[in-house]
Amino acid sequence: MVKKLQSIIREHVTDNRNTYFFLILMFVFGVTAGAFTVNGLSAMQRDELSGYLQGFLQLFGNQSVNSGEMFSLGLIENLKMTGLLWALGVTVIGIPFIYMIISVKGFMTGFTSGFIINVLGMKGMLLTGFALFPKEVIIIPCLIGLGVNGINFSLKLVKNKAFQDQQKAGLRTAFLSYCLTAFLFTCAMMLGITIDAYVTPVLIRMITPMLTS
Repeated sequence: MVKKLQSIIREHVTDNRNTYFFLILMFVFGVTAGAFTVNGLSAMQRDELSGYLQGFLQLFGNQSVNSGEMFSLGLIENLKMTGLLWALGVTVIGIPFIYMIISVKGFMTGFTSGFIINVLGMKGMLLTGFALFPKEVIIIPCLIGLGVNGINFSLKLVKNKAFQDQQKAGLRTAFLSYCLTAFLFTCAMMLGITIDAYVTPVLIRMITPMLTS
């Protein structure tokens, strides 16, 4: 079963390698832009954000975190993202917006990690590794996969824009496959959301004394 799943994933990535390449490129561009934006912050902005970061660390060090609430918030946030990507995939003009969303996600990731490292130095790398990496290593590939899925279906819509009778059956099958693939990627993202809600707080609490010393 596992080997079959690996074979399906490998075939999917191979068949869509160009789309994956350009989406990953847009994500990397976003990460780079986000990291460089940190250097453009004014002293006041940097101090304000640094205060938020220190308050965040103190919260984890002194208070218990409601993991259930964190899970709910993370679920809602990511469902909005996946829902938007799905909706863009069923429109013929959604492709550029899918690239834009992946780029914005990269910008957010780059800015967050870049700021933490800029403020805390080597300790920031530790915090980034424990707080961001565990969930992002799952969620980001899923978002990119959703983007590829959406782009592929948008292209099918363009090719079948006449919606002739002989094409409707094939388009209906493609739509069901599109929805199923989106659902599977969304389910995979649940693992990242669960890690962020239940595992990440424990990891942050473990390293907080080192970060605040």
